Formats: sequence, C-alpha cells, structure tokens
Amino acid sequence: MTVVDRHLLDRVARERRFDDRTMQIARRLFLEGHKPKRLATEYGVIHQRIYAIRRLVQAAVNDFRLPEGWTEVTLQGPADLVHATAALFDEQMRMREGSDT
Repeated sequence: MTVVDRHLLDRVARERRFDDRTMQIARRLFLEGHKPKRLATEYGVIHQRIYAIRRLVQAAVNDFRLPEGWTEVTLQGPADLVHATAALFDEQMRMREGSDT
C-alpha cells in the first residue's frame, strides 16, 4: 500500500473530481489518523462510506505513484528557460531509454 502524504492528497484533489467534503474526510483519515467510526459520526454518514472514500482515494494515489528511484519537480521561471530545461530533460530521457534497450 502506498503511503498517502499531503503532496499526494493535494494532487488527487487537483486532478480528480472528488468533492470538497470527500477530500476533507480523506485528509483527516490519512493525514490526521482519525478513525473511520469517528468520521462517520461527525459527517453523518455510514462507516462503509468512510471505508469507500479510503479505498477510492488510495486507488487515486496509487495512480500517481512514481517508479522506485524517481522524483517529481515543478519548474517556475522565464518561459524560455523552462522550455530549454524541458527540452534538455527530454533529450536525456531519450538517451537513457535508448541505452536501456
């Protein structure tokens, strides 16, 4: 099972269509360690709904998981510099993929 951290939950919230309440529950479940029974009571839902949210969010997080040894970066700066950096990265990836075959 993939560890769910704040970064992954933020990405799931941005890129998936979970409503705000679902993501609130997910944050409390994964990041704050609240028990499903407590969340079910507080949000007025049956506990099976909390388990379903956990399962759905975990699946979404697994979709975003990177291969072992990989990391993710976001670049911000002048557009020409970011494009040049991206082009260099693409070239290096093609070279790496070519050497793997």
